[in-house]
Amino acid sequence: MVTRAQLSQERSRVRRGQLLAAAIELFAEGGSRAVTHRAVAARAGLPSATTTYYFESIDDLIREALSAHIVQWTTELDALAKVDIEAEVRLDDAVRLIAKVFSQRGPEVAAVELSIFLTAAREPALRDVASRAMQSLEALASALLAKVGVEPAGHLAVSIVTLIGGTALRRQTGVYSEKEEAQLLTAAIRDLIAAHVLGTDHVDEALASLREDPE
Repeated sequence: MVTRAQLSQERSRVRRGQLLAAAIELFAEGGSRAVTHRAVAARAGLPSATTTYYFESIDDLIREALSAHIVQWTTELDALAKVDIEAEVRLDDAVRLIAKVFSQRGPEVAAVELSIFLTAAREPALRDVASRAMQSLEALASALLAKVGVEPAGHLAVSIVTLIGGTALRRQTGVYSEKEEAQLLTAAIRDLIAAHVLGTDHVDEALASLREDPE
């Protein structure tokens, strides 16, 4: 039999979750300035005093909301990295795949994710959470590289994640179309993989040849 205390605990858990979700929505729409006690409670459909009951300050609410969002994102990345992808993965299909991802996660979504991640990375209490998320993203990149036969790929995965972050930033400017962004990102990734496969010696020789005076 469910006790009254258990019901109360469940209600508290649900309400906290509603407030955290509402805070993330408001943050995504207008940054930290949009996250106020009144606005969060209204978005969650709860009494205006609810936020102060569960959180000491609006800053505490924002920090916990950002942390919960990034932890969930990290969990999803970890799950993807562990999936045994049975379908053949080919670099030649990368443009099509990236274009599909871009169509499902437009520049506005990338802007929100960038804002949330950067805010968390600047907050000392959330820096470890942000670092864990970055490590999970790199692990996912390594898993996908291994699928196409590129191993070991530790530093290569780091470089590719850096490219993805830079692309997310550039997409905010609209300088290139989404199709062009997909093509540019694919070309950059292919170049990195090619250099990795060729090896340091061959890359060093190629770079040295550029410095030689033509005769």
